[in-house]
Amino acid sequence: MDVLLYLFILKVVSWSANKEIYGVNMSITKYEIYEFWKDKSILKNYQIKNYASCEEKDEAIRIIEFSDDICCWACGLPSFILDEENINISGSLKKEWNNDKSLQKAHIIARSLGGEEKAENMFLLCPICHADSPDTVKAENFFAWVYYKRKNDNYINMLRRGLEEACKIKNVDFQIIVDYLSKCNYHKVMKLRKQIIKSCTVHGTFVSMSSKMMELIDEIIKDIQ
Repeated sequence: MDVLLYLFILKVVSWSANKEIYGVNMSITKYEIYEFWKDKSILKNYQIKNYASCEEKDEAIRIIEFSDDICCWACGLPSFILDEENINISGSLKKEWNNDKSLQKAHIIARSLGGEEKAENMFLLCPICHADSPDTVKAENFFAWVYYKRKNDNYINMLRRGLEEACKIKNVDFQIIVDYLSKCNYHKVMKLRKQIIKSCTVHGTFVSMSSKMMELIDEIIKDIQ
């Protein structure tokens, strides 16, 4: 599967925030979180350091590559803000970050473990990574997990794994699904997306990948038959 095909799949499944349950309304904004982390990096020993001060031996990963690259800070999943959602963005960087509908404000150290509602204890993650991220009393565990995700498990791997698993569960040939998606145009992709939105709901605090992928397979098989 090539990158373009993964982007088609991503377009179909990138809508969980529309049915998100965010719980407590935090006063801190996404832009404030971005402002704190924009010049930071994670080192190979899972410590935090300003990127400009990093040396080659640090094997540092910059948390935010570009100021307007609004994506999950763990897996890199892009934030999709669709015209149909009527979000008015004036071009201001602050408004772009604060109007994002995809990313969640994740605690590095959970509130239940004494974590504070401050930018230095917050990270912007997609719902899937937020649910998967570690909640311990050690910030190093969180940063070790992020470092691993950035190095080894980006959103493309996540999408492929989710689709392959759903095909195995449904006993459907993975290649049939791939061939179908490779022939889809934008109109077909958006039709699939709308149908899946109607057929899924939240599991806990977000719409699970398995829900979306299994419904995607059902819609494709129905169309093929």
